Amino acid sequence: MAVELRYMAMCQEATNPRKGAPVKQPSTPRIELYREAVRDSGAPGGGRPVVERCELVPPAGVDPLSLKLSLLPSFHEEKPTTTLGAYFEAQSKGIDFPRSLDGYNSHDEAERRTFTTLLEAAPPRSHVIVAWRDERHWYVDELFYRLEGVDGGSRGEWTEVVEGSLADFIRFSPLIQSQSAHPADDVVLELSKSPGMPNTRHFNLEVFADGRFEVRRPREHDSRGSDVHRLTTLLIAASRLPAERGPSFPRPFAHDAQTRSVTYVVAGRRIRVTLDADTPPDILSFANRMAAAYDVEL
Repeated sequence: MAVELRYMAMCQEATNPRKGAPVKQPSTPRIELYREAVRDSGAPGGGRPVVERCELVPPAGVDPLSLKLSLLPSFHEEKPTTTLGAYFEAQSKGIDFPRSLDGYNSHDEAERRTFTTLLEAAPPRSHVIVAWRDERHWYVDELFYRLEGVDGGSRGEWTEVVEGSLADFIRFSPLIQSQSAHPADDVVLELSKSPGMPNTRHFNLEVFADGRFEVRRPREHDSRGSDVHRLTTLLIAASRLPAERGPSFPRPFAHDAQTRSVTYVVAGRRIRVTLDADTPPDILSFANRMAAAYDVEL
């Protein structure tokens, strides 16, 4: 299966200040390091994997914008070594990196799985590096280029940002999977509560593929924001839900009853489930988790 180039379309704003969201970026690029850690779950069978983030500060005297980037050989393009600053400058002008994926797609899938790029499944990794120029532009190391010159720098405090393994993070994070089947404006998660009796609270929550979300609450304040890590955690959880709809039964008539539903994507399929007494516990748990994540009352 050929991989499509969608990277530039996914460089959207990430502004929500809640835990796990990329913070507002200063004029000097911020370099972040992500790794997997294990938390004690208190249950038999060991702990639970999480992804932590810390700031990676280059060695003293090193300008982050001058750090060298080398195009990975997987893409078969003759491209001279560039810098992080030049990359961000070209990115702001809408220039793709690389020009196309024809060279990459010329290899069969089995061979591509041995490449070091994060574009598709690759050998296990110990970390991922992301550099931010500002809230709209970022660079992911080992996706198209390899960043040089960050060794020997200092590290800041580690903060938990995603529930799941590093492999899950690579597979589902909008920061990395900008070549996914979902354009930035696709709705990948949805939660809703319909109107019922007069003056009942109702809402519709939509979460887009790039991490943006919008909550519409009639007669109340709507809310909007963006948090790629919050979305990543939920996409990882959704990937473990059933990929098939369960049997459908007619709902008993209830005058002015409110209807609750959740929509998620599993294995490329869009699944919509009406929440009621027959809803499987794992789906109901996911819906409640989603409601808590975006501060809505289900």
